[in-house]
Amino acid sequence: MPEQRLAIIGGGPKAAAIAAKAACLRDLAELPLEVVIFERHEIGAAWSGNHGYTDGQQRLCTPAERDIGFPYDSQLADGLGSELQVRFSWMAYAVAKGSYGDWVDRGRPKPTHREFADYIAWCIEDAAPVRFGEVTALKHRFGRWSVSYSDLATGSPKRESGFDGIIVTGPGPQSTRLPQVADHRIFDGVGFWLPGVVVAAAQRAAESPDDPVVIIGSGGTAAATAAALVRSQVQNEIIVLGNQAALYARADSYFENRAFRDPKFWSALSAGDRRIFSDRLTRGAVWSNVVDLLAQVDTIDYLQGEAIRVRHDPVGDPAGALMVDYRTSADPDGVIAQPASVVIDATGFDPWWFRSLLSKTLADQTLREPVMRSTMASDLSLPLTGAPRLHVPMVGQAVGPAYNSLMALGSLSDVILRPYVEAALT
Repeated sequence: MPEQRLAIIGGGPKAAAIAAKAACLRDLAELPLEVVIFERHEIGAAWSGNHGYTDGQQRLCTPAERDIGFPYDSQLADGLGSELQVRFSWMAYAVAKGSYGDWVDRGRPKPTHREFADYIAWCIEDAAPVRFGEVTALKHRFGRWSVSYSDLATGSPKRESGFDGIIVTGPGPQSTRLPQVADHRIFDGVGFWLPGVVVAAAQRAAESPDDPVVIIGSGGTAAATAAALVRSQVQNEIIVLGNQAALYARADSYFENRAFRDPKFWSALSAGDRRIFSDRLTRGAVWSNVVDLLAQVDTIDYLQGEAIRVRHDPVGDPAGALMVDYRTSADPDGVIAQPASVVIDATGFDPWWFRSLLSKTLADQTLREPVMRSTMASDLSLPLTGAPRLHVPMVGQAVGPAYNSLMALGSLSDVILRPYVEAALT
């Protein structure tokens, strides 16, 4: 059987799900699948609290049982679901760590982000080798990819070749939808969570107590940012400025949850309905436990509006007051200026960040983002002419609603691994 080699960019939960299933397929079905993970910081970096995106203390919005193998119904090999659960499930991890009984006695609480990062690291340690360093280029020749990266320990450039497919994971860096302004009172959804920054933001807000903290965004990052400021006892008013009509709450509902693992349901929806579903339950929704916390704080307000820019008043004076200009859906031609003591840009992250790693020819193809999304293959690979498979689950909402979230990581690993399993069997 021909060996199939996969490179995964990013050592997070998606990497763990794919690597763990590949490891089980190697041992259970003797399939020649090799997975190599490239990670620039540490395994679970976006969850540990050491590198931004979170402080590590927040709890997952999904239960622990929705782990890297859920829903454990893989058809790639007989007995695969059982093997995966015995070796890599959250319960197997808790048993190995000696914490299973305590976890059950405490009512099976959702893990903190840092605990989840530890679980991811535990899974990957037994599943795949990791190359630590920042990936600098993805090139292909004769139907296979090579990965160039800067070794984390030495800083020296390295390259590894012979990959049949590349999987790009992770949220990506902060998006740059708004013009960038240099100011120590402006933060983004990555840097805000670095150690000590939340406290620094609270201190800077206190220097202008009459002006509110303005959080730009209406999804989970914006809500989590507001909650962090509340926990830091910020006394300023907090304004969440989002382009939706409200902070929409996401409840734990059977009828919604099952849709994340039901391909028949998804295939019956139009492109428009799929977009509405994804926006309502993933990108533009906040889990009800976070909304409930914010609702108890009378200093938080939500304004509907599309932010245009953050600027100094007067313009060009770096010591001037901060202003956020925005327009409402009711008056798209008008501009409202909102004073701010501190601004946090929580508008989201750039899932197309990998474009800079590609050749100009391939990068130009990815600029057609609507086409890339709507014609993505069922294995979450982009329709790139002349290139081997490049899987990008973070833009895979059109294929399935779970692929850019933690809702069904087992289903994600199935659809990505399927073509390589079939190739290995030929």
